[in-house]
Amino acid sequence: MTPLFRKLTAAGVAVGLTLVAGAARAEGDRLVTIAKPANLLVFDAARRELVRDCPLEVNAMPGVIQVSPDGKIAYALVNRWEDVIGIDLESCERVFYARQSSGDVRRKSIASLAVSPDGRELYTVRNPTRILPDRYEVLAPEFAVYDTRDGLQAEPMRVYPAPRRSTVMAADRKGNVYVAAHDVERIEALTGYMHTAIPNASWKRPKYSPPDVLAFWPVGSQNDEFMLLYSAAVFETEKMENISDFVWGYQTVDLTTGETQLSDFGSFEVIMFSAVRNPQAPNELYGVYTQLSKHDVQTRELVKRVDLPHTYYVINISSDGKEVYVAGTNDDIGVYSTETLERIGEMRTPSGGDMAAATLQVIPGR
Repeated sequence: MTPLFRKLTAAGVAVGLTLVAGAARAEGDRLVTIAKPANLLVFDAARRELVRDCPLEVNAMPGVIQVSPDGKIAYALVNRWEDVIGIDLESCERVFYARQSSGDVRRKSIASLAVSPDGRELYTVRNPTRILPDRYEVLAPEFAVYDTRDGLQAEPMRVYPAPRRSTVMAADRKGNVYVAAHDVERIEALTGYMHTAIPNASWKRPKYSPPDVLAFWPVGSQNDEFMLLYSAAVFETEKMENISDFVWGYQTVDLTTGETQLSDFGSFEVIMFSAVRNPQAPNELYGVYTQLSKHDVQTRELVKRVDLPHTYYVINISSDGKEVYVAGTNDDIGVYSTETLERIGEMRTPSGGDMAAATLQVIPGR
């Protein structure tokens, strides 16, 4: 081999390795969901292709999902709210399992699942009931903290009191976990100390009814926020006489700073089950049910609304803010342009099984 040929060969190998490394760095967003019969699915969002189909070998519903911060493990509530499973998204291997019920005590976590920013702790709110021969004994709710490295026989490291009616949760960068209950409560994960972050059922807003909040789909990680939709009636007087309007609003927690916000953004014209804000333009809010709506929360204007081919329960958004994904209910994930709300693609579950109320999570590309 001549010196010139060796140089050319080395240069070619270097270019090839650079291209491979660049391709790895340029990996696009992935979508993670669960579909019947009992499969965790991973899609390449840009190519609209299924890249992983992981049989869970357990009753997979309701399929509330949280993803580890490094994007490698998906945790889900399974077995009718009772258990937590962790799946490696490359190998489909089960790497974590927590059986929350034991003895005569049955424990259910109603959409309550979160992972710490370093990926080492997992949180649930468990609702225990003692099953006795002649009656059910309702016990106090529990905030349970697990070590994600405890494998397939995980038990809580710490257990603290928790608020009733807890649903979705999110962990911030300061060691707190925000829980949607009657109000949005902030729990210090290390000590269990709890106080109210956002008054919700207990808010003091003259002329407003108590809000109605459907907190079931834990989305919003692209914005580093914990966000909930609410609706409420607005009255003409503080005596709650004569309804003047029904409004949509949102409440949010910045998971870096802890800053909270609560604001109306439009009239209640259509039902929305879930919503997400654009990570590149936080004033843009997208909501979904039988229509896909785009709102400007700063001007409180409806930008556009389009009808959908059927109902979708959950919405999420690409990390570059250019596409929204609507899922749940049936077997298809619809892809829409955030600019025009035009349907520009779709992905389907391989079995044809529906996603029911499963979460759709987006893992940002690298």
